[in-house]
Amino acid sequence: MRINIPRVYGESPKEKIIRSLALILVFAAVIWAFVKNNQHVVDVLNQQSAVYDETKRLDKEDKKFIVSFTKSLKDEWGLTCRIQIYGGDFVVPELDDKTLYMGLAPSIGVAELRFPPLMRTALGPDYAEYLKTTFLLPSFEQDDWPMAIQEVLVEIFKKLESLNKGAKE
Repeated sequence: MRINIPRVYGESPKEKIIRSLALILVFAAVIWAFVKNNQHVVDVLNQQSAVYDETKRLDKEDKKFIVSFTKSLKDEWGLTCRIQIYGGDFVVPELDDKTLYMGLAPSIGVAELRFPPLMRTALGPDYAEYLKTTFLLPSFEQDDWPMAIQEVLVEIFKKLESLNKGAKE
């Protein structure tokens, strides 16, 4: 396959250089726009796979925080995170051995937090229950569960970081 580069016409060498630079600038602008569009599409897909919110109570900042936590969890420990918020009752989906799951139904006051097997072993068998009873369930009564989600994610990250630092020493 041969790439044909268009010939640049001009009446003087100076005009040819200016036209050549303009052509290069157009190609660079198209490539930059293509890259930016792809980054945006990837960000939207990551957000949709990390967060499902039937209640529409999470704002952009909340979703951005959850997506950044999900990215950090994936980069640091190779784990995925799914957070689902339902308007009514829910059923926990099938999860693989590398998925942290948080399911909430604020309208009926139900929260489910499931860790992958390795994470459950590292954090302890009662840690998920502790997070549910300390942060999630009380937040339903005060109707500030979007903030409680962030608090739980921060607690999980702190705990994982402390375990990671302890292993390195």
